[in-house]
Amino acid sequence: MEAVFFVLIGVALFSHSWNLLGLYPDGRTMGLFTGALGLGSLIAITFAPMVLVGGDPDANVLAETNIIKLLIVAWAGYAIGVGAQGLWEFDDRAIGFYSAILTAISAVAFIYFAVNMANAYGNDVLIALSAATLLLSVMAGIMFFYLAIPFNGLRLVAGWFLLVGSAVVAGIGLLIVTALIEVK
Repeated sequence: MEAVFFVLIGVALFSHSWNLLGLYPDGRTMGLFTGALGLGSLIAITFAPMVLVGGDPDANVLAETNIIKLLIVAWAGYAIGVGAQGLWEFDDRAIGFYSAILTAISAVAFIYFAVNMANAYGNDVLIALSAATLLLSVMAGIMFFYLAIPFNGLRLVAGWFLLVGSAVVAGIGLLIVTALIEVK
């Protein structure tokens, strides 16, 4: 589930970065892509198996599952919001303010994975999930400062950071999907 989510949200953020960099002549293209990928992320909750299941039997699998699902729903909401803004040209400040909450949710997930998963799973899973959630948290924070507080000097910084960060997040998801990072 989390591997599919990392790939889908990485691709959605990649599409959003091209719009921030001014390379889409019309925002509706980006809106269509990110909205569809946000909906796909919500669907990923139901059909994809979890990497976390199968770890240490003493680990709190329910808490880990809930944190991943919360992260997926929160980021899918962001992708759908960006998609709606692109399709119907809504105000993008609301997305910026939502990014502040998204930063907090992603930071809590990062702290949880970095602290609580060291003994239950291998270092590969720990590093992959921690790195992906840390990148998501930083990207959401940058989007907050760019969109909520109209600081136009951050447009290129936000665009390039989303471009590179989303490629890394999607790459982590692909590594998990291809079982190069696996639970031992």
